[in-house]
Order: sequence, then C-alpha cells, then structure tokens
Amino acid sequence: MKRFSFLFLVLIFSSITFAQLYVPMDTANFSLRKDISKKYLEDSKQFLAKIKVDFEGKERVYIKSKFEMNHKLFNEELLHGDYIFDNRIDNFVDSIVAELRAQNSLIPNDLKFYISRNLSLNASSMGDNTFVINLGTFYYLDNEEQLAAIISHEIGHFILKHQIQTLKRNFRLEKIDSKSQLAEIRSDRYNRGTKALERYKAILYSSGNLNKHEEREADSIGYTLFRNSKFNRLDYLNAYVLLAKYDSINPNGLELDTYRKAFDLPNQKFKDEWLKREDFSGYDYTKYNERLNKDSIKSHPETEERIACLKKVFPELADSPVVSMPGKSYQKLQRIAEFEQAPGLDFNESYGDGIYLCLLKIQKDSSDQYHKEWMGHFFLKIYNARKTYTLNRYLDRLDPKEQSESYQQFLNFVWNLNVTELKTIADYYNKKGS
Repeated sequence: MKRFSFLFLVLIFSSITFAQLYVPMDTANFSLRKDISKKYLEDSKQFLAKIKVDFEGKERVYIKSKFEMNHKLFNEELLHGDYIFDNRIDNFVDSIVAELRAQNSLIPNDLKFYISRNLSLNASSMGDNTFVINLGTFYYLDNEEQLAAIISHEIGHFILKHQIQTLKRNFRLEKIDSKSQLAEIRSDRYNRGTKALERYKAILYSSGNLNKHEEREADSIGYTLFRNSKFNRLDYLNAYVLLAKYDSINPNGLELDTYRKAFDLPNQKFKDEWLKREDFSGYDYTKYNERLNKDSIKSHPETEERIACLKKVFPELADSPVVSMPGKSYQKLQRIAEFEQAPGLDFNESYGDGIYLCLLKIQKDSSDQYHKEWMGHFFLKIYNARKTYTLNRYLDRLDPKEQSESYQQFLNFVWNLNVTELKTIADYYNKKGS
C-alpha cells in the first residue's frame, strides 16, 4: 500500500512539473512551414503526373482537378499553421509506420503523416500518400497499440485506393464546380483550423463518409497489417470503441459549483444572476437525446456492426479485449496533446471553448496554474471582442438542439457577464492566476 501511494505521488508530482515547465509549440515558425509546403507541392506534382498515366479522358480531368483543389487547400492550411511539426510526435509516428512496413510489404515507403491541431480523435487518408492524424488522437487513445490500429486502418484505405474509387463514382454521378467550392471554403475566415480536416474530407468523399463496404474492407486489411506486426491484437478493437466515442467533442460535465469557486474573486464577488438561463422549457430534449449523446458508442451502431464483423472474420478477436499499458514515450505524447488543447483553441480563435476547457481542467485540479493562466488569456480575448461587438465570432449562441445542457449553462454564464465583469476576471487570472 505504501509503495502504491509513493508511485501515485510520483505520478502527480511529475504531471505538475510537466505542466509548470511546458512551453506551447511555436506557431510563428513560418520559414519551417514554407519549407514543408515546398516539399509537399513537389510530391503533389509527382502524384498528379501519375494520375495522367493511370486515367484518361474526362475522368482523368475530373480526378486530377479534384486532387489539384485538395492539394491547394491542404497547402494553404500548411502555410496557415493548422498542422504542427514536432520531432517527438513525428518520430514516434514514423517508428510505428516503420514497424508496420517491416512486416507488410504492401505498405509503400513514401507515406507522409501530418499532425493536425484538431482536438478530436480522428485520422484520415487523403488518397495520395498523405495522411492526417489529429493531435487529439494522442490524448484520447490509451496507448501506442491503439495508435497503430488507427494508422493501419487508414493505410488500408490507401492500399485499397478507396478515395480514388470514390472520385470515380462521383465523376459518374455528378460534376462539381471545384472553384466555387474552394471559394466557399476560403470565405470561412474564423475557426478554420478546427474545420479544415472535415471540409477536406467532405470534398474528397463527397458525402463525407466512405460507404460501409469500403470501411469494412479497410477494417479487415488494417487488422491484417496490424496483426502481422508486434502490436497487441485486442487493442485494435479498443481503438474503434474510442474512435466512435471521441471523433467529435460535445462539451459536457462542468458543475455549477465550479463557477462559484472560480469566479468568487476578492474584488468581485460571485453573483447568482450570472447563472440565469434562458427558458427552453418548450423544447422536448428527448427528441435530441441521440444528438446530445453523439459521442457515445451507443450512438454508433455502425461501429458496433464493424466490430462484430471483425470478430466474425477474425475469430481470435472474440476474446475479451485487454488494454495495454502505454509506454513512457506515449505517455509524454499524451501530455503534450493535453497541454496543447488550450493553445490549439487559441490558434483557432475558439475563445469560448477555451474557457470551457480551462474550467473543466480547474474543476479536476484546483491547483492547475497552467490552465488558470490560459483562462485569463481567453477572458481577455472575450472582453476585447465584447468591446468591439464581435463576440459572436468567438462565442457560440445558444442552440438547445445541438448543445448539451452543461454547455448551454456555460454560454448563458459568459453572455450574462458585462464588460466590466469580464475585464475583472481577465485581469485577475492574467495577473494573479490563483
């Protein structure tokens, strides 16, 4: 018992030390992004040249134009800073891909993985040799085994050329004006980073999703690649469960008492009227239960079906899954992903969500100085936006159909604060941070 207590204290102390020493990733290194952009454009030219060889006629023109648009958009996102470049993360991903490739000759040696600032758990194959992994993936997955499972699945899509097949189907069904789509994307000036991957996928897949048959094909070949390597086979299914749960984020879980503790300040006492909510009693919330709980595995029957199909095709997966312990290297990446959540929301100008995140962290640990300082930063941004009548850009309006009750309460709270009250909170957490 004493040994357990000692180890627990060591883990707490190391987490606190990590938070105190953590420096957010550099978002201003434009020269690095420019070099990466140049290499990306060179690779895209080689891919487009291959399209010219593999296809012909109007179909070739269509597929080539779609990838040209996708490459242009992706490159703009690279230059804008929506992707991070950190050797600790890049080298770790490369090591997993190298392990998969060592045991699977089907995997090419020129695959490129980019890490998006997106905070949700997701990854995507872009149809060429380009892959995207959300930073949130490292936070929500339990271990490197599950990360290998996600990567294997996306490589499966690439090997099977699913994105190319989708574009071929689209060509037969409809003609899409690429220029008008690109103009529409560019017109969205705010929160570009959080939406970039989803927009990119929607363009490539048309409907935003590959069909069930192709998903199951990628599931099977992904598992085969995974099984051939050193990874724990049962963590393949564990990754699917977490992917269904966290592929989007519905803010929830903030307690009323947290507001009272965080905002009862020496020079500004807490006011119960700040928690006053708009009356939505006319809404029947049961109608929106599935939407409000969309991050639950229960709302993802297709994932349950895919898991059942995998167990049927691969009987060894029928065993009860056991979650592997993460290695020390992966634990470091989990912490990096956690402490990059606030900077990521700041980069995307999601200041309201930033405050909500910080309150959740402070609710969990009242001594969390790192997120208290970030909360002060976000309140200052909200204060400046309120003064300039631009708050709608950075703070959501209430929408009971889409938002959890916890998040609606939060939005009511912030909108109830006047300019002076916002400034007092911002000053307190920026200067005192306690």
